[in-house]
Amino acid sequence: MDWYITMALISEVADKIYEIKPDGKGHQVFPLCTVYFVVDNRTALVEVGSSVQIPDILDAVRRLGYSIKELSYIIPTHVHSDHAGGAGHLAEQLPRVRVVAHPKAARLLADAAIIERMLQNRKLVFGDDADERFGGMLAIAEERFVLVEDGARIDLGERNLEVIHTPGHDPNHLCFMDSKTRGLFCGDALGGYFSETKCRMPACVPGSDPELIVTSIDNVRQFNPALLFFSHGGTTAEASRIIQAALTDETQFADTALKAMQAGEKQEKIAHRLAGILAKESVLTAEDILAFPYFTTLTVEGYRQSFKRKNLI
Repeated sequence: MDWYITMALISEVADKIYEIKPDGKGHQVFPLCTVYFVVDNRTALVEVGSSVQIPDILDAVRRLGYSIKELSYIIPTHVHSDHAGGAGHLAEQLPRVRVVAHPKAARLLADAAIIERMLQNRKLVFGDDADERFGGMLAIAEERFVLVEDGARIDLGERNLEVIHTPGHDPNHLCFMDSKTRGLFCGDALGGYFSETKCRMPACVPGSDPELIVTSIDNVRQFNPALLFFSHGGTTAEASRIIQAALTDETQFADTALKAMQAGEKQEKIAHRLAGILAKESVLTAEDILAFPYFTTLTVEGYRQSFKRKNLI
């Protein structure tokens, strides 16, 4: 089957937190993302992924013995289409559900013209057939949102999700700390992590701010989470080690990319340098990592755009 057509794997990864994960090695199914179904007196989906993932989500919730019609919250960590792409479609099907978002993210997700620009930009990276492969996006009516900022709590009953504003990967990116498990739904704030290959995916993409990525990783480290629920990848209990690795790597990525770009190196050589950093703790080689779909076009281009905006190159 094609890499972007996938069935979901369902598993309980913490107390009443169910992982709905695309079937396949993480880097092969990217940019499809892992969705988390959180069950308490009220239920929530943390991430909803691309709209093409909605049938798998509906099927997973049904197989777990719950009714999707009782869903209280859809909680995308940020507006990128691989995380929030299905939010509008699912909200349209579920008139009771509320969508949790940072106020600035909500304004973007409510604006059909901005969504259309986001989808056009997606084609620049993922190809002209991106809409067919991953599905479209629908604007969400403003009254459907629950607006949250840093320090807010989403009450699900016996547990709550604490909001942590983590700009960097995206200006309005939010992480959520589960009070019951001390697990952190980290979205793309730490990049991705694929446990089967012990390989991280950089957090920097076009539109990111490398300095804020590092600041936000240091911020979430202070919360000392016991688990990390990655949106690209899955769940891991190696929270402390991976957060420290992300902090070290993201600092080194930015320094390496800036020096290489200031020296006039070509995109491919810079990508090889960054892949070499990732390969140090992975079972993969730098060449394996360079073969990840979109590694060069997302990561190196993300640094180039950021440094250009700051007049560093």
